[in-house]
Amino acid sequence: MVEKLRSQDPTGRRGVGEPLRAVGTSPALARTELREALAVIWHRKWSILAVTLLIMALALLASSRQPSIYESMVKVLVLPSESTDAGGAPVNQPNLATESELVNSVAVAEIVADNLMIPGAPRDLLGGLSVAQPTDTDILQISYRHPDPREARRRADAFARAYLEYRTDTATEAIRMSAENIRRQIALLTDDFNERNQKLQELGADSSSRTLLEAQANLLSTQIVQLQLQLVSLPETVTVGKIIQPAAMPTSPVSPNHVVNVAFGFVAGIGLGVGLAFLRDRLSERVKSSEEAEAYLEAPVLGVIPLVPAWRRRKQSLVAATQWRSPSAEAYRVLRTSVLSACSALDVKRIAVTSAHTEEGKSTTVANLGVVLARAGKRVSILSADLRRPRLHELLDRDGQPGLIEVLSGRATLAEAVQEVTLPPRGFDVPAAGLRFLPSGKVPEDPTELITSETVGRVIEALEGMSDIVLIDLPPVLPVTDALVVAAVTRNVLLVIGPKANTRPVIVSTRQQLDRVGARVIGGVLNAPDFPVTQASYSY
Repeated sequence: MVEKLRSQDPTGRRGVGEPLRAVGTSPALARTELREALAVIWHRKWSILAVTLLIMALALLASSRQPSIYESMVKVLVLPSESTDAGGAPVNQPNLATESELVNSVAVAEIVADNLMIPGAPRDLLGGLSVAQPTDTDILQISYRHPDPREARRRADAFARAYLEYRTDTATEAIRMSAENIRRQIALLTDDFNERNQKLQELGADSSSRTLLEAQANLLSTQIVQLQLQLVSLPETVTVGKIIQPAAMPTSPVSPNHVVNVAFGFVAGIGLGVGLAFLRDRLSERVKSSEEAEAYLEAPVLGVIPLVPAWRRRKQSLVAATQWRSPSAEAYRVLRTSVLSACSALDVKRIAVTSAHTEEGKSTTVANLGVVLARAGKRVSILSADLRRPRLHELLDRDGQPGLIEVLSGRATLAEAVQEVTLPPRGFDVPAAGLRFLPSGKVPEDPTELITSETVGRVIEALEGMSDIVLIDLPPVLPVTDALVVAAVTRNVLLVIGPKANTRPVIVSTRQQLDRVGARVIGGVLNAPDFPVTQASYSY
């Protein structure tokens, strides 16, 4: 940290147009991509939750507005045809994929339309039809969906019966064609047989051709008998399948499924929320790490103060004195070590503490830093130079006047205005050194008339004579010019960066304003950052 401070320009001036220096981080402190992603999700958790709930509500609303759809199902056992082809070979087992396509055909839909007397194109009836084939079975599951449960049942049954009817007609037609083919063959063979018999009657008993003709006649007679047996064996009726589970009346709709739709909305909402969170993080100007804050501040981050629960209720407290074992108090002690190192490296005794905007925690930082410095045996003087909204006298539980205003106007001397602050000794082996406090005094209507470089400079020099370190609480830099006037005198500034001001443009603008008046930012303090920081835990 000392090396970072020594590497800065001793005059504290930097060019406004000078590019920002990249601050490197050691591999041990570099965060993994997974940790960064989880940090983004945690930071945007409420927006992700809001998007998820919104998408789930929209999914539920859309689901509730969908019409109820009922489904009825028929199970059909597909049987092979008991007929034989013209050659007498048995017909093969039906292919269920082919039979499924047959159920979904327009030919079957035409039979359904005729049987149920449904007007319109038969193809339109196929919209609510579905056919399933259970594995390793000869069963077709014919289902039909319709807003009316009775119509769903009626049409499912109609399609099953139309399929059986179509297949029965097809098989019957095949049997009829096979019978006609056999009869034609029998007729041809009978003509040949009669012709051979006629020739046998004309030949004499001792004719050499008689034996051949008799053999041919016997062969023809055998073939005729076989064909006649095939004709007799052809069935008069064909069984191609049967309904093993008739269509039942559906009692509850199958669509819409509110649970599934809401679950889909939940998944979609989570995905959309996380996507928007990463998009907002990519487009956001907020700094995402202490290293990035150092890069834009062009100074090291001297301390990171965790959020104190009382701050959520807008109750600032002197945690370094009242809760000295808390993680926040330990964070101020870490800040004390860094500040002392910076003061030693830069040989400074006066430090102005300011921020970019209001309510960033600068007054709280000054009060707690003054306490821990006094605990370390340093003589500390705290000057409340925030003449707009002074808060230090409330934090230190001291009178607000007389103070700086009375000293500058000549109505009081510095000795009369400076107050001693006594710290409780418990918990410390070494007694605390002196802690002096100069309040702001009675706030005038126009404080800029009293704040000048010469008058404030004399007061600060007087405080330096009785102190090891002088901490000056300044108003915010961006809203008013008071901070720049005093910063030009102190020339050493500790910038407090709170959640409202941790954006790249604000940090750069604040630093540039201080650069213009010759002030040097010796370091920054991250106050209640909204991103995880890579430093040791204070809960040891």
